Amino acid sequence: MKAFSFSSQSRPTSAAAAVQTRLAAEVLRKLRLATEAEEKDDRDVICGEVFADVTGELNGAARESTGALYRRWYEVLAPHFCRCEPASAALLAACRELWGQPFTAPTYALLLHQWLLVHPEAGGADQRLKHLNVLFSGARQLFIGDVETGRTAFQPLYAFVAENVVLSTDRQRLDALPATGRESILALVAAFLPYYCNRENFLAALAAFPSPLHTLQAAGGVHVAGEGADFAVDRITDVLSKEVKTEAGLLRYLSMLMALGGRRHLALLSTATRVRLQGEIYLLTQPGGPRYAPRRVNRLAFEALDALFPAGRRTRRLINLAFRFFHPQEWPWFWYDACSRSAAAAAGWLLAAWAALLAACARLWRPLQRLQLPARLQRGGARRRPGVGQPVRG
Repeated sequence: MKAFSFSSQSRPTSAAAAVQTRLAAEVLRKLRLATEAEEKDDRDVICGEVFADVTGELNGAARESTGALYRRWYEVLAPHFCRCEPASAALLAACRELWGQPFTAPTYALLLHQWLLVHPEAGGADQRLKHLNVLFSGARQLFIGDVETGRTAFQPLYAFVAENVVLSTDRQRLDALPATGRESILALVAAFLPYYCNRENFLAALAAFPSPLHTLQAAGGVHVAGEGADFAVDRITDVLSKEVKTEAGLLRYLSMLMALGGRRHLALLSTATRVRLQGEIYLLTQPGGPRYAPRRVNRLAFEALDALFPAGRRTRRLINLAFRFFHPQEWPWFWYDACSRSAAAAAGWLLAAWAALLAACARLWRPLQRLQLPARLQRGGARRRPGVGQPVRG
């Protein structure tokens, strides 16, 4: 089992080759139609259709023909383009003519990510950095789309990049990338760790996250502990401040960051990263600008600050109280929150007291049952014994 298992289940190494070949040929045919179209609107429509096709879900019949573990069509096509050099070269040539289309970079990332990251010579050495930048740009658009919609449609893409390149125990693929490309792929994986990971994987990935400043060649095979975690949290702070806008996405990121409370990972961060993280989370505690975060995000941001930086808890509460005092429009929400918290605490106390009372009654009742049982047996035995002077029946 891999040390960092982000995907829900492993993908098969081979599928129905004939089906993959037909699908790849259809994708190439449509992209060639797009390159031959004279009108920009026509190219946009065709590229949008290709993107919709490769991101569509497989039905039952398609799963039987391509492998039951696949969920979407790009998972079927990416291994084929990775293995088939002529098909991947033809797809790359078509994408080069369509760089200006909005769907080209995401489609390129979905279909050619395995080919570009597995084969160091893919696309040519002189254009490799450009191809990697297009790949990372398209993948970032896809991951942001997942965060905004609350889905995990592109988790297999993220899992491949994270497991097979960034967090792989054999980091030859990562260190073989150009320096700029290596930092870009690390930033891409780090930015979406809180969204695609559970708590255990998130902490494990931070502990082993490689540093962009130390490669296997430069450091003799040693990645300095702490530098990778600092880099990852810094990129998480960036995406939290600039790109995560939805309530569900903010709640997900804050809940994952709370897992760092009291952990060694937090102590390894630099002062600058800690200050940036604290400042960004504090902005989410404010009901107004610049973030205008929803109420649930405000409350969870306070809990995250208390978990990560408990030293300033009282000061933050006083500042928040003063802020609400000078903004009367916030008073109804303040009293609502206070009353709801008090009611929840009182209900919890009553339930705990009732449970304790029932447990005490049960402990007292068991000895009484043991005392009453012999008396009942004695009375029952007296009724069954024959009376004095009465003959015993044989």
